[in-house]
Amino acid sequence: MPDAAKEALVVDLWASLFLLVPAVSTTFASVERMLGKLPPEALGWLLIDEAGQALPQAAVGALMRSRRAIVVGDPMQIEPVVVRTDVLTQAICRTFGIDPDRFNAPVASVQTLADAATPYVAEFSNRHGSRTVGVPLLVHRRCDQPMFGISNAVAYEHLMVQGRGARQSAIRDILGPSRWIDISGSANEKWCPEEGDAVLALLGTLRRLTEPPDIYIITPFVVVQDNLRALVRDSGVLDDWKVDPGRWVYDRIGTVHTVQGREAEAVILILGAPAVQQTGARNWAGGRPNILNVAVTRAKEALWHRFAINCKS
Repeated sequence: MPDAAKEALVVDLWASLFLLVPAVSTTFASVERMLGKLPPEALGWLLIDEAGQALPQAAVGALMRSRRAIVVGDPMQIEPVVVRTDVLTQAICRTFGIDPDRFNAPVASVQTLADAATPYVAEFSNRHGSRTVGVPLLVHRRCDQPMFGISNAVAYEHLMVQGRGARQSAIRDILGPSRWIDISGSANEKWCPEEGDAVLALLGTLRRLTEPPDIYIITPFVVVQDNLRALVRDSGVLDDWKVDPGRWVYDRIGTVHTVQGREAEAVILILGAPAVQQTGARNWAGGRPNILNVAVTRAKEALWHRFAINCKS
């Protein structure tokens, strides 16, 4: 069969698939390869999740092939990751007559463009200015206190409503209530070995559990993530749970950016960058509410902060 004839059947093949599989999941990066042969408006519905993290241009191919779209996201969580400098992207916008405040990430995302297009909006104001959000969902059903209260204070101007009650947590029963613990330690780049030792101590206490705990260990910085993975993998602290240490540390230890969209019973949050001269790194992590908001709301029942202070560089 000639290639042109095969391409003419693509729409019918997808329609046949959707008779059996009502929804197909993919990433924006795969849309060109997966849907490139489909003509405009060939699909009925496009559902976009985590839209606050998506670059505006990333959704164009999928949107043009769909008749309708539902866009779901949170502009107060992780912003789009931009690899080009802001100076370059601003210059590109000026060259093509594009408003950078509307279309240029990380200020703009698929979520902000969807919010601008919807007639139903609410306006939220904070110390960074005001933000218009389309059809806001303000009932929170994931996190117990204090995670709900932290998130509500730093990101949502206390407008969220708690939609869940307290639940049992085996991890919290062993480690105690959520808390902030200060550690004196040393700085090796952004990695503080004393913070790593504290993580091992917490995991060691959890060894009385017969099953691996539903817990994430997260940090804003890749170098801290890598050191934590190596430390936990090689420590033997995971041996009682009969898990593959290499796989466990890859699944359960990561940066805040990699865990958006996930949740666990408990979270250990490691900041890192403890030295005085690393204040800029900490300001990057905490200067806007997005990273902290995502970090604390991964935990459903309990959160432990392990931050080093009074450190020697």
